[in-house]
Amino acid sequence: MPIRDNGWTIHGIWPTRKGSIGPNYCNRTWTFDPKQIKSIETVLNEYWKNIEKGTPVYELWSHEWAKHGTCAADLVTLNTELKYFSQGLFWTKRFPINEFLANAGITPSPDKLYPLSDINMAIKNKINVDPIIECHKKGGTNYIAEIRICFDKNLELVDCDGVLKMGFFEDSYYSNFGDGVLSNCDRLEGLAYLPRPPPLPTVKEHLWFVQLYKLVNWLQWFTL
Repeated sequence: MPIRDNGWTIHGIWPTRKGSIGPNYCNRTWTFDPKQIKSIETVLNEYWKNIEKGTPVYELWSHEWAKHGTCAADLVTLNTELKYFSQGLFWTKRFPINEFLANAGITPSPDKLYPLSDINMAIKNKINVDPIIECHKKGGTNYIAEIRICFDKNLELVDCDGVLKMGFFEDSYYSNFGDGVLSNCDRLEGLAYLPRPPPLPTVKEHLWFVQLYKLVNWLQWFTL
């Protein structure tokens, strides 16, 4: 996790067509080159850190560039590794999720649960658009996994309505159920917001469980 106490890390900047998943892997010949981001590597290690134990330090950045960065490169403002990763750093500093939540009295706790509506409002009051709040449920508890903020191709904030969520059997839209909150979280239960990652899960659970503790921002924009 970041050096900052209770800081959130970036997952990625994901170009997304409204109402669909992707595009992904737009140029498989454009491989990740660590030398291109050497000048910002120290800051990336704080704000865009690879937290998956046992993987190379560049694993996350390499994956995000190959799958999403090569598609983001359609925009002049994101058409190099340095521009792509620098933009993520700029956004995570511009939108400090931990501060937005703390200002609304929502702070990490090992046992307190927060209403989904309160978390949503804490974010929306700061960015003036609808985010997505992604949860994972384990042992009967809803854990905040990601806060997703959406942008258009001019990199201006937009509502996240129209974003598909990836399910085990089919993709579907995030629903607001009439309450204006875009989320997959259980609305009848409070959400856990953990202060720091607990000990790593077993190998058997790792592939499913690691996302639970990422606490990341998913930054994306809509393409036509």
